Amino acid sequence: MKTIRTTRILALGALALLASGCATTDSPYYEARPYPRQEPGIIYTPGAYPVYPVAPPPAEWRRTDRDRWERENRIYERDRERWEKERDRARWERERDREQNARRERDQREQNARRDREAREREMRDREEARRQQAERDRRNRTAPDGGPRRDYDRYNPKTGQWLPRQEDMP
Repeated sequence: MKTIRTTRILALGALALLASGCATTDSPYYEARPYPRQEPGIIYTPGAYPVYPVAPPPAEWRRTDRDRWERENRIYERDRERWEKERDRARWERERDREQNARRERDQREQNARRDREAREREMRDREEARRQQAERDRRNRTAPDGGPRRDYDRYNPKTGQWLPRQEDMP
């Protein structure tokens, strides 16, 4: 008896809940997700929403889309070609700059080597000229003006071990 009464109370509560509109069994405007990936939203059943005349889709809508895709692909190809040209031009400029720098450095090294070689040759010539002049002076000092052996022993100072300057060299 207790179960029948409890069952009746539950049934009357459910009817009261349905009558009040707080809970419904089904609605023509809302529907649960029919597919797992579809977002929930309002789904209108036929006749529930006014229908306005709409222009039908173009007869060749696939061709229209294909034209749009081809146009986009042409734009993409044009942009890609422009990018490749810019990349190639930048690479060419880098290589040209690298070659110019290498050529400039090579020329600089050659110029430095040439300058060093000329300086060495000039220094060797100067040394040779100084050596020749010193040999000439020594030869003249070893001989008397008449070509005989030197006879100016009076110019030697044995105390200091130095020679006095020649009479021709003195003021």
